[in-house]
Amino acid sequence: MKSRISRLTLRADGFTLLELLVAVSILVIIGGASYTAFNAALDIYRKSESRIVMTQKCRTALERVATDLSNLQAVQGDESLLIVSQDNPLEEGVDRDVISFVTLIHTDPDPFLAELNAANQTVIADGAGNSEELVSDVQRVAYYIGMDTAGQIANEEDDEIEVGGQMLTPDSGAEGGFALFRLSTTALEVETVIQPLLESETLPTEDEDGNPIYVNIVPIIDQVISFDVRYYDGEEWYESWDDTEMIPASVVAWVTVTTENDRQQNVTASTITQSTMIYLPMSANFSEQTAGEGAASSGG
Repeated sequence: MKSRISRLTLRADGFTLLELLVAVSILVIIGGASYTAFNAALDIYRKSESRIVMTQKCRTALERVATDLSNLQAVQGDESLLIVSQDNPLEEGVDRDVISFVTLIHTDPDPFLAELNAANQTVIADGAGNSEELVSDVQRVAYYIGMDTAGQIANEEDDEIEVGGQMLTPDSGAEGGFALFRLSTTALEVETVIQPLLESETLPTEDEDGNPIYVNIVPIIDQVISFDVRYYDGEEWYESWDDTEMIPASVVAWVTVTTENDRQQNVTASTITQSTMIYLPMSANFSEQTAGEGAASSGG
């Protein structure tokens, strides 16, 4: 009798198979819902992070272009200071334009202060006692899209890529995507550096007299799809600027960047486009009045 009561008590304190199945099913449903919610939140976080990164890239490129254009150097009649542009539309919404102009660039050491020190018989030297090479602060810059051969762009602006006679844009089979590059050179004439860049994608290392040409190429941002530049003369917009008598009143630049398509993390590629308008203060230096008319009016 006692043994029978003991067996009945054990059966009452345990779980039946149906109860276990129901409990496991509830746990599976809760776990699946939690995983789905976590995965959705992680996906939103990744998209937000990638959008922030793309926005920062666009701002970095546009601020660099705006800074150089704001310091534009132009004199009416001086062909070495002309704005050179090339409109390269590939398809709808995708442009790979080229713009080149002469601007004032901060250099270290400052060549103006170096001349003053030289006049005062002051020697500029580095820590090793060697005199530093002076580079003119008036340089011609060019912005263009090329292949990112390294597959990654350094964040620091001081990281420069040396040029050994060849352009930084290899064949289309290179990996790493496209990047926006900034070329700077002390050769102001268009025929010296910019024309070979546009025509044959090569850069000379020496000028006609055999003197070395200072050329530096800095990658600004990577994962670039489109770089579009348009010009406004006060009345109409132009895809390129070919006027040698005056400079545009303002310039608008568009930059489109993208993210990589990561199949392992189920992340599809997305794009973002930003633009900025730069008003050129040097436009006021270009008068519609010719030199002859100016001389006649002065004489009267």
